[in-house]
Amino acid sequence: MQMTCEKFESVMGYHCSPVLMGMKPANLVSFSKEKMPELPEIISDYEESLKREGIRMEIICGCRKHYLLLVYRPDMLQEYLKQDEARKLLLQDGYNIDGSLDEMIARLKERFFHKTEFPHEIGLFLGYPIEDVKGFRKFGGSGCKMCGYWKVYDNVEQARRIFDSYDKCREFTAAQIRAGYSILQVVGMRHLCTSQMCV
Repeated sequence: MQMTCEKFESVMGYHCSPVLMGMKPANLVSFSKEKMPELPEIISDYEESLKREGIRMEIICGCRKHYLLLVYRPDMLQEYLKQDEARKLLLQDGYNIDGSLDEMIARLKERFFHKTEFPHEIGLFLGYPIEDVKGFRKFGGSGCKMCGYWKVYDNVEQARRIFDSYDKCREFTAAQIRAGYSILQVVGMRHLCTSQMCV
């Protein structure tokens, strides 16, 4: 179990660093059920400690081979989804835009479960720029101006700056975990992820 937890922390530190450092509302991470069948138990072990740091985790899809884990900061995510354009898009996909964040995440899980089509509104939950989410939906993922943490259809310069800050943030958290710090200790180092390093 210890090796599994170390693997979990390594994956979290690499793929969720912007959320851990408070730079991004959410990340989505895929875990192989074959390699990490204990994921629900691991999440349970970390849940309360991370919640105290303003971070929550929820398995939003558990297909035959993989778990999809949403790691998010509820306050940041709720604020992002309150934007008028985000609300319009969510309304189109059957979300109760006046409901709670928990209700919206339940709807997202439902959309993943039924899989009639891929829920492209996931980009909103991950904090991607709204114009890029709209562009992805319109063009089906093709014809983007740049590709990085997401496909960019609108403001390339802004996206480039954000990608760079996420890269630096990822380097920081990965280095701390390699040095032997736990995820919880790394979250407590947010203040060390200075403006020079992560912005």
